[in-house]
Amino acid sequence: MLDIKPWLETISLKVAEERFLKPPPLPYIIFMEGASVSGADDKNCIADRDISIELYSLKVDHVSEILIEKLLNEKSIKYKKDRMWDDTEMWFETTYDFNFVEKF
Repeated sequence: MLDIKPWLETISLKVAEERFLKPPPLPYIIFMEGASVSGADDKNCIADRDISIELYSLKVDHVSEILIEKLLNEKSIKYKKDRMWDDTEMWFETTYDFNFVEKF
């Protein structure tokens, strides 16, 4: 199993699963995970995991983006990257979405 939080903390940004109760100063990372578990012969042995990593920053943070992409590339994880400006919150959100299948 890919332990997302310690893996992302190597970037040296604050990281939380789902949300921060009291958000730290920008930039920071939020990640979310969903899974579909299945198998055969009445045993669950495969997890299909959907992961989303969200980088929040006041300006486009190329340095943090490069570090996140380096982590994903080191693990050969295919990902989809999107970036948007949030007019309400006044920040950029860069999202990395990926999926991986795990056998256990």
